[in-house]
Amino acid sequence: MDEGDRKEFISRIGTFFLLIGIGTMWVFIVSDMSNNTDFVFFFISIVSLVSGWHFKRITAPPSKAGSRFEALRKFIQKRREAKAKKDSAKK
Repeated sequence: MDEGDRKEFISRIGTFFLLIGIGTMWVFIVSDMSNNTDFVFFFISIVSLVSGWHFKRITAPPSKAGSRFEALRKFIQKRREAKAKKDSAKK
């Protein structure tokens, strides 16, 4: 099993745990609506959701350093351009 297959397998396990967590959360909500609240389903769902998120996160590709704050850079650049345009209009 090479590295790519291993990451895909771990990602699928993460998806499985996420689906199990969503399902058990639904069972907990239904049990709460029936006034027979069973917190075991809640705790199982939380553990499953966190485990699934963790497995999906460790196999995710790292974000690109240059695009991490791209929206903020664009916003600052637009403000600078607007300020320069405003200053040149005053002169």
